[in-house]
Amino acid sequence: MTSLGQTILPYLSFTALSSTVAFFLCGLQICHRIKTRGSSEGTSPAPFLLSFLSCGLFIQYGLLKDDDIITYTNGIGCFLQGCYLLYFYKLTRNRKFLNKVIAIEMCIIGIVVYWVRHSSNSHLTKQTYVGNYCIFLNICSVAAPLFDIGKVVRNKSSESLPLPLCIACFVVCFQWMFYGYIVDDIVILVPNVIATIISILQLSLFIIYPGSPKGVFPEKYEHI
Repeated sequence: MTSLGQTILPYLSFTALSSTVAFFLCGLQICHRIKTRGSSEGTSPAPFLLSFLSCGLFIQYGLLKDDDIITYTNGIGCFLQGCYLLYFYKLTRNRKFLNKVIAIEMCIIGIVVYWVRHSSNSHLTKQTYVGNYCIFLNICSVAAPLFDIGKVVRNKSSESLPLPLCIACFVVCFQWMFYGYIVDDIVILVPNVIATIISILQLSLFIIYPGSPKGVFPEKYEHI
């Protein structure tokens, strides 16, 4: 790590943690909309489920790397996503399906934790395997907005995209990309490079398609 990186890292760590926690809190907006409707109908639990699993595995990765920033950030994220899932569960009609998915996720996290604690593999091997799982989950997560881009291009309107959330996503991903570069961590760097590029594409759509053309009323949908 260069001397410049050592100087910047403490400040970047604090801002990345703070902005990520603020980004996690965006789930409150979705919960508020569910409360207003009195039902979770029309809102998918997928973002909460994917984030919960991703944060759970990243906690283990942070512990393996002895990186407090990764561990604390994802610990807070896991707690918040768990709270959102509990609220969603309270108001959903499809509890049977949600029970199965949550049980599967808890089993995956439990298996990974057990393997890390009891496997005879080297510390580096454990870190590599858990890191690869985290990369896969993060890439799945950051690829989701590509569906939004297709919708905007088809409708020739950016009205279905939430501008504040897109800006927040860009800021968070850019910070973690920079953090991954400074600490030379490919598990942090690669997914956030992809996410930053997708965020830039999303933001560019507000310039290309600033409004809704006549006769077109884009479908509104929820984001996390």
